[in-house]
Amino acid sequence: MLSQKRRWLILSVLGLFFFMVIVDGSIVAIAIPQIAQSLNAATGTTTLIISVYLITICATLLLFGQFGDQYGRVQIFEIGTFIFLVGSFLAGAGHTIEFVLGGRFVQGIGASMTMANSYAIVTDTFPAKQLGRAFGVESIFISLGALAGPGLGGLILGSFPWSYIFWINLPIGIICLIIEVLVFPKSIRHKEKGIDWYGAILLALAATCLYLLTTQLNTHIAYLAGLLILLGGFSWCFVKTEQKALRPLLNFTIFRNEMFRKSIIVVFLSFIVSYFFTILAPLYLQLVLNYSTQFSGILLMVAPVVSVFASPMAGYISDHYDQHVEMTIGMSILMMTQIGLLFLTRKSELLYFIGLSAIMAVGTATFGTPNSVIIMQSVPEKLRGMAGSTNSLVREFGLVLGTTLSTIIFYRVLSIINHREIDTAIGVSKSSFLVAQRWTYAVGLLLLGMALLYIIYAIRKDFKHGKKRIR
Repeated sequence: MLSQKRRWLILSVLGLFFFMVIVDGSIVAIAIPQIAQSLNAATGTTTLIISVYLITICATLLLFGQFGDQYGRVQIFEIGTFIFLVGSFLAGAGHTIEFVLGGRFVQGIGASMTMANSYAIVTDTFPAKQLGRAFGVESIFISLGALAGPGLGGLILGSFPWSYIFWINLPIGIICLIIEVLVFPKSIRHKEKGIDWYGAILLALAATCLYLLTTQLNTHIAYLAGLLILLGGFSWCFVKTEQKALRPLLNFTIFRNEMFRKSIIVVFLSFIVSYFFTILAPLYLQLVLNYSTQFSGILLMVAPVVSVFASPMAGYISDHYDQHVEMTIGMSILMMTQIGLLFLTRKSELLYFIGLSAIMAVGTATFGTPNSVIIMQSVPEKLRGMAGSTNSLVREFGLVLGTTLSTIIFYRVLSIINHREIDTAIGVSKSSFLVAQRWTYAVGLLLLGMALLYIIYAIRKDFKHGKKRIR
């Protein structure tokens, strides 16, 4: 029987490491110009440092979740921590873009092993009556990680070379690993074995096609069409395989739950759009407003700082009021923020950018907190592990698409404006940059509008059929 103190120490380590792996999905964004110049690579190519990490997680998240179920979640989490630290060292030690990408691949493997088992370890550690509080605390770490990456990166780059945005993980990660070995309970292994290798291979092939699409944005349209067909084909085969598998990586029956399905769809759209700002804001601050990386990092820390206060408040509201209404308000706030981003100029007032960042953090907390509660409470207890893993997969897949889609739109518009192929934002005119940025944010506004309409439709449908909503 674990003591209360030991439980919360375990949760603190889980939350801290979750924070680290999520931060590493976005911390590179602000360093793109510096890394591109250091490695003599285009900014469009350097963006792959983000994509490789996220795609690796997408390709292996469900596999390592199944590994955890079979061989012990704590053991897989500890191995993942070690692999993540190795990848962090390799990524920072890279002197070529290829070496850095290799390090990020190793990082992604380790991150996937920890993310796949974190929710389940929390469930195993805490009694049912404390699970809500435990997941709420971990959600704060996750929200902070999603917002804090570029800001922390800017602060680090203000005093150290870009390698330290990866090496900062080493001292923190080593402390986490020591606590894991000494404090975490022993792994619980199940007698029944069976890994869905066929499903894992198909999912990896689909993720590889997605990766190739991000690396071949300027190639012939027929080649891109072929990759899209392969991506669709592997995805279709994966779905069919999982429907027949004895122990599937992803049990698609969970999507028959209407409330779960609705919540997953809208959070997927929101995660896609969230990375538009993550990719473009650091470039805007440094290349258009000519701010230093350190000052840009300070500005990008506004959102995570606000979220520290907004997330607990959103959680309190979620416990006492209608969660669907709170989601609607949160999505409306995010749409307002997206509209505000359309009006960024080369002479934007500093307070305007700060205000948008703060409002975005409030909208993210107001939407994300009740949505997470609905997802976890919409399924039976025996499926909560599956629901948590699926939520993580959807989040990462959404971030991958957000990175890819924003990159495609931004550089395609730049190329059209300048009548030549452009794959770097360095050296382009500020007016061209702003036009490309507005088109990218406009697409994000369209996606958020679709999500808001879907939320409203779902609420009206539930009200029409007299369904009881979670409070």
